[in-house]
Amino acid sequence: MLDASAALAALKREPERPLVQQALRSCRGAVLVPTHFWLEVANSLQRRHRWTPEQVVAAFRELDELDIQSVDLDRPSLLLAVDVAARYSLSSYDAMYLALAESADADLLTLDADLAAAAGARSVLADLPHPHRLHEELAAYGASTTWANHGRYLAELRHAALESTPAVKA
Repeated sequence: MLDASAALAALKREPERPLVQQALRSCRGAVLVPTHFWLEVANSLQRRHRWTPEQVVAAFRELDELDIQSVDLDRPSLLLAVDVAARYSLSSYDAMYLALAESADADLLTLDADLAAAAGARSVLADLPHPHRLHEELAAYGASTTWANHGRYLAELRHAALESTPAVKA
């Protein structure tokens, strides 16, 4: 799994670029991203970094060289991400990366501090200080959030998500 923070570090030639590139070269098989990855990268490049549409297209061409496989976001995956977001106080966008990594039993290449901490041993670059933050302020999830009333429903959705997500060994 590749998240937008790591992809942007490589595209923008940031100091972490060699580490990201090395991690990507050591991946076996396709690099997975949720479908919102492309919007997240485009939005950051255009709005935050003021890249032109031509520069964004060139960046996407560079990303296409990585054998990236987009994973459609179905409802079971979305609900897994809702659970991950609540457990780790992540945005839904970031939680989707971790939910898909867990579903695919894959490592997660991220430079986002909170996402790397939540990913634990799945985080490829766990030793970095992770200064990057790409998303908006975190939503306040109440401590009273409980999944107990939805156990069977969530278990069925988790099973469906695990069945529909391609397994990738990193």
